Amino acid sequence: ILSMNEYYIKNIEENELYQHFVDYCEIYKEKIYPEKVVKIKTSLSFLKNKAKTLEDIYNNAKYIVLDELKFEDEDFKLIDEKAKNIIKEFNNNLSNIEDLNKDSLEPVVNQLIKKYETNFKGVGQPLRVALTGSKFGPGLYDIIISLGKDEVKKRLGSKILA
Repeated sequence: ILSMNEYYIKNIEENELYQHFVDYCEIYKEKIYPEKVVKIKTSLSFLKNKAKTLEDIYNNAKYIVLDELKFEDEDFKLIDEKAKNIIKEFNNNLSNIEDLNKDSLEPVVNQLIKKYETNFKGVGQPLRVALTGSKFGPGLYDIIISLGKDEVKKRLGSKILA
């Protein structure tokens, strides 16, 4: 399992990669609970992006695997008042979105960029930190879609972000 390299990760059939990932987590990390299986399986296509090892996939998937977000101190410092307002407003707008996909999320993000006179990073980074605990990781839309509306609303409504 540990010798799996980038070429193998990119070219292996996804169900097989998923099984290797589950085995890796059970041996070296923590067991993946059944309720996480579907989210991880459907997200594997982007979780393996830029991954050279199963550890890289695990790091990209931590926000799904772990129930308790651990905020990196450096990243949490990015959540200032403006960021809190962006997070709160995004969370409120999420209620109006029926089907989570890039096309339905983009207008909400663009509206926040315009309103807060910032750029994609200015909106995306606070949302990524709020949803994953880190400013690094998969693309924002992939994160939101993989978590699902209920989980996103729960995380963005967290007391720690208030």
